[in-house]
Amino acid sequence: MKQMLCCLIALYVLGGAAFAQRDVKSSDGASENCLKLGADETLGPHYPAYEQLITDLYKRAGLCAISIAMTPKRIEQLMANGKLDGDWFRPSEYIATRGLEQQIVPQAVFGLEARMIWLKDTGFSGDPADLNGLTVGYRAGFRWLETHIPLMGGKPFAISGGSQVKALLEHGRIHVYATSSAHEPNIIDAFGDSADRLTSKRWATEPFYHLLQPRHADKIPALTKALKDMIQDGDMQRHLTMPGVIAVPLRPEN
Repeated sequence: MKQMLCCLIALYVLGGAAFAQRDVKSSDGASENCLKLGADETLGPHYPAYEQLITDLYKRAGLCAISIAMTPKRIEQLMANGKLDGDWFRPSEYIATRGLEQQIVPQAVFGLEARMIWLKDTGFSGDPADLNGLTVGYRAGFRWLETHIPLMGGKPFAISGGSQVKALLEHGRIHVYATSSAHEPNIIDAFGDSADRLTSKRWATEPFYHLLQPRHADKIPALTKALKDMIQDGDMQRHLTMPGVIAVPLRPEN
């Protein structure tokens, strides 16, 4: 009986290891050469579309990548200690203010709009200049908003999850909520049948870039070329079906 139990344990361990290995293999079986990329798990139902974009970009560049879903903060931590090879996307404001050692693929992948959402009966005009003196909730981690709300005279109120926004707006704890256009639909959906009480407006458009660790700097030329090719031949536009995501112009050659 003891011998049989040992055999069963061995089969379980070996079988589990084989399954785990299959789970991270790419379609061409070259899992050992695949870069491990931090992928924003907060993108919800649109996550697969972003993942497909990155997969196709790497394939065009002759490279392989594995996307690992986690929170943006966790991605930041694992990029800082070198445990991840790359980060799906970060906005230009984040890159400019963080003093990152990571390498940046110089061509922006896409743009996202910074959006303002508010209840119509608050009387807010929709002009960012009129945020002065208002309490402005914003999606925690969106660095552009974190920087620009105080510049407009608004009082920043960081919110970790969209589920709180409805109650905060309805009870007057915040006057306006600022978020990305990718997350705006979730906020509007949370109001259900009373969504017509809301209004929203574009504030600005923020370009997003792909980041890699310095040890992978040699891959940047291939990724840059692949990205520009996708933009030029229309393949990028085919991928950008996610709400609020917009195409960005080609970066001029140096």
